[in-house]
Amino acid sequence: MEAFKLVYQNNIATLTFDVPNEKVNILKSNYMKEFSVLINELEKLPKTTVLIFKSGKPDSFIVGADVNEINTMDSQLLAFEKSRMGQEIFNKIQNLPYPTVAAINGVCVGGGLELALAFKYRVASDSDKTLLGLPEVKLGIIPALGGTQRLPRLIGLQSALPLILSGKMIDAKKALKIKLVDAIFAKEFFDEKILAFGKKLLTTEGIKEIENQRKLKPFSRKLIEKNPLGRIIIFNKAEKELKAFTKGKYPAPLAALEAVKQGFTTSLEKGLINEAKIFSKLAPSQTSKNLIHIFFLQEDLKKFTGSRDKNIKPLKIENATIIGAGFMGSGIAWLLSQYCEVPVRMKDLNQNAVTKGFKSIKEISFELIKKHKISEHESNFAMLRISGTTKNSGIEKSDFIVEAIIEEIEAKKSMLNSIEQLVKKEAIIVSNTSSLSISEMAKSLKFPERFAGMHFFSPVHKMPLVEIIPGEKTSEKTIVTLIQLSKQLKKVPIIVKNCPGFLINRVLLPYINEAIFALEEGFSIQEIDNAITYFGMPVGPLLLADEVGWDVGFKVAKILHNGYGDRMPLPSIVSKIDENKDMLGRKSNKGFYIYDQKKKKPNPAILQLVQQKNILSKKLDRQKEIIDRCILIMLNEVSLCLEDNVIDSPEKVDFAMIMGIGFPPFHGGICRYADQRGIKEIVNRLTEFESKYGIRFTPSKLLVELAKSNKTFYSM
Repeated sequence: MEAFKLVYQNNIATLTFDVPNEKVNILKSNYMKEFSVLINELEKLPKTTVLIFKSGKPDSFIVGADVNEINTMDSQLLAFEKSRMGQEIFNKIQNLPYPTVAAINGVCVGGGLELALAFKYRVASDSDKTLLGLPEVKLGIIPALGGTQRLPRLIGLQSALPLILSGKMIDAKKALKIKLVDAIFAKEFFDEKILAFGKKLLTTEGIKEIENQRKLKPFSRKLIEKNPLGRIIIFNKAEKELKAFTKGKYPAPLAALEAVKQGFTTSLEKGLINEAKIFSKLAPSQTSKNLIHIFFLQEDLKKFTGSRDKNIKPLKIENATIIGAGFMGSGIAWLLSQYCEVPVRMKDLNQNAVTKGFKSIKEISFELIKKHKISEHESNFAMLRISGTTKNSGIEKSDFIVEAIIEEIEAKKSMLNSIEQLVKKEAIIVSNTSSLSISEMAKSLKFPERFAGMHFFSPVHKMPLVEIIPGEKTSEKTIVTLIQLSKQLKKVPIIVKNCPGFLINRVLLPYINEAIFALEEGFSIQEIDNAITYFGMPVGPLLLADEVGWDVGFKVAKILHNGYGDRMPLPSIVSKIDENKDMLGRKSNKGFYIYDQKKKKPNPAILQLVQQKNILSKKLDRQKEIIDRCILIMLNEVSLCLEDNVIDSPEKVDFAMIMGIGFPPFHGGICRYADQRGIKEIVNRLTEFESKYGIRFTPSKLLVELAKSNKTFYSM
């Protein structure tokens, strides 16, 4: 056997799964077939046996089925056959005539958890690497090796549905609480403890003790889940929440719910066949292929270090300073304290500003504690690592300094110059600018090689993307350090070229501006935002503008207009809104919308400022017009960024757009969306808009060339 090793001693059979030459175990078809043959041998063992199944990989059990194989499923028949093959193998495990134990010592997700569910018992290591979950819906499919059938039967609907329908992961403690595992053991003594657990299963008393511990509360099962009316309430509530969340764009969660619903009160075998049928409809779909495409992009970016030279090691960050305790600065301070666990100094001009910074940090912590993302204990320790000051003392100890002051180039240059004179020579300095020139700022420094842009997005604790912007003289060591640090902070870093707006804001502002132009021409606020959310964006462009804030948005818009001229014109309303200092968006409770507690409604004062022209034709397909104008102007700017080498591949653009502005993942990214829609059609539509609205819609040279040669972004 290539990947399996079986040892039998004193009625304990230990089967170790260890895929050769791989860091993790993946359930590829060839190993599944090998496993099937081995199970035939396991069936012959004495009925007094206990089987323990474990991984030979450190900190990892099984990370799931082979996503590459799922991606190649191009027909419903093939997908159904693959699902049934796996189900039948797992059925053979479930039917072994003696106690079986899955010993989970790390990541156990997807097909790995479905395999574990086929064993009669499960135990887990207390390692912080131990995570359990069924993330298939994030790939546009459902668990298809028994997950939608065995998990609800084991832990009940109310515990199983959140795992199956959201794809979220849980740790070992949570798994024990919901009875997904029967015991947790210290990782340092895991092998000894699972052996002892196996020996306990050799006795009737031991089995009875474990079975009694795993029983669910009878009240929950009897009064709700075993009651037909109770099940209807559970399923209806889940369906309503899913429809509101997916907005009809992601079929997998609703399909998973249907698989659970149909299988929960029927035989396991009927449930499994139905699960395979539902899976077979999803696996060949374009939505699934697009989501798998994003998964691969993410995996590739995880391996990215920032340099091909493996000898370049990142600077160790043991102390940090944030200059500017505003909303962004305080958020970055929280990140460094929470995830890097280093002392962080937060400096501002006066104590009042510092106090506001601490207030923002406490609000972040409170929000995450409330959502069970962090514990109160973790929050308290993070707060203790953050100090506030109005002085420069202590900055000389810092390895990492973030400038996060107002978005004005001269103010930033002056601040950076003064910082450099205080810090040690090897310390890295970054600016959190959203649009200003990094190369221009670097002119104020004696050692520009240790300086770069590091653009976090707002709100810092939620947004997953970070733009790393090297200056002309930024060293590879600085880049490598910032890439590793970003990953430590649980962010996805992308390297972008220095230019006005970098990548995300350069693409985002034309999109928001186009929505405002549409408003000026007679479209309504709600009509514009509803059209774009129908396309799949998480929020409409006008609501997004309010969320960003017009004090910030106006500055960035002017920078981009100065940088790109008539290609990025400012709508006339923008300067008028900026003059109304009480109309900053969400932060002043008034912008395109008026915000009253949790409610919002269109702001009638905006329409007075706009003086709508009402020049639209009644025959116009209004929704399609809004979508194409807003999305295609963004796409055109993306192609110009690729022309200008702002970013080096369509793959990275796609991932950045999804992580940075919420471009709909089911489209696979903006470049993939363009390829699937057709470059020729897009160029024709842009040309049509150019004749109506001017040069801001002039198709890029790259798009025109791709259209002429019948090529795509991904064929570049």
